[in-house]
Amino acid sequence: MSEDAEGLSRQVRTWYGLPGEIVIEGDYWHLVRVGPFPLPHPPLVNLFIRRGLPQEERYRLGYWHVMGHLQALPRAVAHVLWLWRHGPASRPRPLGKRLVRLAAALLVHQAAWELAAESYVAGRAGRSYRRLYRRPPNPFLLLFWAGMAGITLLGTLLLGRRRTPL
Repeated sequence: MSEDAEGLSRQVRTWYGLPGEIVIEGDYWHLVRVGPFPLPHPPLVNLFIRRGLPQEERYRLGYWHVMGHLQALPRAVAHVLWLWRHGPASRPRPLGKRLVRLAAALLVHQAAWELAAESYVAGRAGRSYRRLYRRPPNPFLLLFWAGMAGITLLGTLLLGRRRTPL
């Protein structure tokens, strides 16, 4: 493990054996390497909900968030397959409606995966999670939890219905 002012880098292994590397490079870039596949991405969730926290805490929570994505990967795959089966691929529809359902399924899937990853963070941090966010209070945190839970639950239910407006 290495940690410095520029970021944090760690070799990891998930509960199901997937090896990887997580690199937190400042506030604006994260890299996850799984085997030979690099997956660089901007830390959009972290930019909003970690705002105002000390840099060390942002890095630590950001690392756990990315690790949460890796730990939740089997559930995320199962969820996206379920959404695909009950969403865009459920029955023949005009192309426009299929594309709308595909976009909705991707949004719902991403919300579910973000919720799972942040749940991992909250579980790892324990009581300190709530303590960290008391000062300064961050309105994005409540919006994140309520928004991601709402999108996940309502979207999954709507896409799973036989008759749906989408």
